[in-house]
Formats: sequence, structure tokens, C-alpha cells
Amino acid sequence: MELTNLPVFGLIRQRMNWLNQRQEVIAQNVANADTPDYPSRDLKAFDFKNVIRQNRPKTQRVAVNLTKPTHIPGSQGQNSSPFKEIDARRPYETAPDGNQVVLEEQMIKMNETVTNHNLITQIYRKQLAMFRTVTRRGGG
Repeated sequence: MELTNLPVFGLIRQRMNWLNQRQEVIAQNVANADTPDYPSRDLKAFDFKNVIRQNRPKTQRVAVNLTKPTHIPGSQGQNSSPFKEIDARRPYETAPDGNQVVLEEQMIKMNETVTNHNLITQIYRKQLAMFRTVTRRGGG
């Protein structure tokens, strides 16, 4: 049995992918801090409940009853990433040239992303340590 195929590792992998992509978006914001009319961007928040629902075994899925065609979102489009990039809803400030990137705000987001990445890495290590403990002792 491949450990990386377990649901907990799939969730960890998805969270790490989201954090990596968010770091890329923040880096793009910082790189374009002096670009006129550049909107500050971020990723749509990681929806843990939705990820859990998507990763349930297929035997437990419930059929969807649609009341409106708009209830199910469309395809991701050309973006190959499963995470949606969005413009900041309410920028902290806008420069006279229309640029909405505030470096201090981007540094806060970057620090938050690094902290969350460290946390999910620790969770990954703890999960591996639990499996090592079980396999070394023979599982009983």
C-alpha cells in the first residue's frame, strides 16, 4: 500500500499546492509593485470543507439535486491550477497611478503563507512518524 495515496496525505498535498501557488501570486504582486494600474491579487481562500467533500470515497457520495443551473461552478478555464486567482476585493490603498499593491500587506500575506507551510509540513512529518511507529512495532 502506497502511503501517499491515503486521504490525509492527499489533503496535505492539496494544502501545500495552494500555499505554493499563493506564494507565487504574492511574488507577482511584489514584482509589479511599481506597475501602473496593477491590481493586487490573491488566491481564493482554501476551502477545507469543500476539499473534504471532494475527497470522500465515491460510495458515500450523494447525488446532487440542482434547483438552478448556476449552483455548480463552470470549468477552471485555461488555468491548469485547481485554485482560483482573484483580485483583492478592497485594496488597502491605491497609488495615484492606479497600482493597488501595498508592500507591507504583501509581506504580511507572505509571512502568513510561510507559517502555514511550516505548519502543514509539521503535520506531514507527524503523520509519517505515526506510520513509522506502527510499522516498527509490528502494528500491535
